[in-house]
Amino acid sequence: MTDLRFQPGVPPMLAGAVLSVLNGVLYSWSVFMLPLEAAGGWTRPQTSLVFTVALVFFGLGMMCGGFVIRRVGTRVTAAVGGMMLAAGLTLSSCASAPWQLILAYGVTAGFGIGMANVVPTAVGVSWYPHRRGLVCGVMAFSLAFGTLLLGSGLASTLIGVMGVGRTLQTMGLFVALASLAASLFLKMPERRVAERRESRSAKSLTTPQMLRSVRFRFVWLWDLALQTGGLMIIGHIIPYATESGCSPAQAGFAMGLYAMVNGVGRLVFGALFDRKGFRFSMAADAVCMAAGLLMLTVLPERAGYVGLLAGVSTIALSFGGTIPQFSAYIAQNFGPKHLESNLGMTATVFIIAGFAGPFFGGCLREMTGSYLIALVAASLMAVPGFWIVFKIPETAASE
Repeated sequence: MTDLRFQPGVPPMLAGAVLSVLNGVLYSWSVFMLPLEAAGGWTRPQTSLVFTVALVFFGLGMMCGGFVIRRVGTRVTAAVGGMMLAAGLTLSSCASAPWQLILAYGVTAGFGIGMANVVPTAVGVSWYPHRRGLVCGVMAFSLAFGTLLLGSGLASTLIGVMGVGRTLQTMGLFVALASLAASLFLKMPERRVAERRESRSAKSLTTPQMLRSVRFRFVWLWDLALQTGGLMIIGHIIPYATESGCSPAQAGFAMGLYAMVNGVGRLVFGALFDRKGFRFSMAADAVCMAAGLLMLTVLPERAGYVGLLAGVSTIALSFGGTIPQFSAYIAQNFGPKHLESNLGMTATVFIIAGFAGPFFGGCLREMTGSYLIALVAASLMAVPGFWIVFKIPETAASE
């Protein structure tokens, strides 16, 4: 933590953390799900599809964001992404049909969050290249904290007071103002400073070269194996808790706990990546995810609410760890020159995991009447993640 003492890189880091908090709205969808279903008479697959589309366009936004940064800079990219998120939230309040909500929240807000989400990590790693895991962990923690603050906190409170429509409008205005303010401070270090700090870095690979790398493909598969279950739970946690016999207040607390532990997992596994190396930290993360999903299939029935919270916490810890480790691995192994566009490729996982997790999880629940089959399938998918870690080549020469 001493590397993050006050110096010129601190304002960009703090601004990146603020922008990441705003981006946490992405994972707050389940707060809006039940009120929107009640207000519009929409089905669970329809509302699940909104979150799925948001994840897909979040991924596309991240993929584009890295290239946009290289064209117009980090400040403009952050501002545009934040305004798209604000517009998506505001337009969602006016949706009278599922397709309108998909376009507003799923496409517009999702793409905006993806564009903006590349900026904090790219800026932070450029200022602190030798603390990649910690920097990625801080930004990922801030995003998770945003889910807790803006979802379980602000949105849940406002929905009870003014309804879901006015809540989305209020949050849209807040996001617009805060993202514009944060974007002013999100600048890269001077090129000569960045080059000096990266003097010991690995050779930089372009994005196409990275995509052809065996190391990237294995880490991508590891991330997919773990994120599928994590995204399914975060997209359905409130309905799942309610169907498990929890009160609305207990379900809301479960989501808040998920967000909080998710954030802790990002810090813990980010620091573990720096200290123990990628193989140890990623293998531990895979074990954590498989165990958490299996716990959630058994413990709620046997241990009640405490059992549900135990399973949710274990999944959240693991899911939180996937994001900073993937980003830190890319920064560590593929160099700084094309970092922005390379980081954008981490979001390709969301495009696949978004369908495999939230959408198919909702469909399986609709077909079977419970989430049991979806949980078991996700846990089985997480198991190979442990094996994949030990297949990743140590260096480019060993590929």
